[in-house]
Order: sequence, then structure tokens, then C-alpha cells
Amino acid sequence: MANKNTLSALSGLRDLSIAPGAVFIGPWADIDHEKFLIIAGVADDRILVCSVLINSEINLYIQRRPRMLACQVLLKGEDYSFLSHDSYANCAQPIKAKLESFMVDDMRYCGLLSEIDLKWVQESIIASGTLTVDEMNVFFLKK
Repeated sequence: MANKNTLSALSGLRDLSIAPGAVFIGPWADIDHEKFLIIAGVADDRILVCSVLINSEINLYIQRRPRMLACQVLLKGEDYSFLSHDSYANCAQPIKAKLESFMVDDMRYCGLLSEIDLKWVQESIIASGTLTVDEMNVFFLKK
């Protein structure tokens, strides 16, 4: 029997519980440990997700770049059972990918961000200047 908290265990795209604010953990390319991933926005018509990685600390490269530093959102460890300490959502470099790329057995659901933290993440992604106007509309400003 498939593990219920993995994406591939779900029957189809319409049944997925991927929604803005959902947090997953799993392996990440070129990184030697699992990473937390926040689903910040989902495009209805393109089957894409816009997401960000959670880091334990802000690396020196980002610390030396004020625009990127301004796009780091503090997530308090005490607010989330899946975090063992305060961490940062790196909203300066959102990831746009096909939904299927997150549908693997080793990607596990962890929980949901609070509404206020999700709002900060989304606003920080928009402020980062890395998305086109079309992408901002598709992921965050749709009605």
C-alpha cells in the first residue's frame, strides 16, 4: 500500500492537495540533504507551481545582496512542528516547475504555513522582481 503523504500516492492531479502554503520535504538536485519546499502559488491552466526553498540560515551570498536579503521570510520554528528551529523562506529565487516534477515518492507533505506567513512569502516573491507580470497574474493575482 502506498504511503498516503507522498504526492505519487494520489490518484490524479485533480485530487492533489497541493495548494498555496503547503510545505513538503524531499531530496533536491545537487544538495546532499533533503530540503523543505513551500508551494507559494499554483497555475490552474499551466500545471505549474511557483515554490520556494526553506533554509536554516541565510547564506553569505544573499546577505551581501540587499535586494535578495529583503526577500527572505523568517519562519519561526515554534510555529511549525516540522521545523526544529527558526528558518528562512528564500523568496528571492522562486522555482517554477511542472507539477509532475514534485510527484515523486520521496517528496513528503509536512504541513501548511499560516495565512500571514504565506502572504509574506507571496508578497516577497512579487517584490523580488524575478517573475514576469504574466507569471504574477497566473500564480498570485488570479480571481
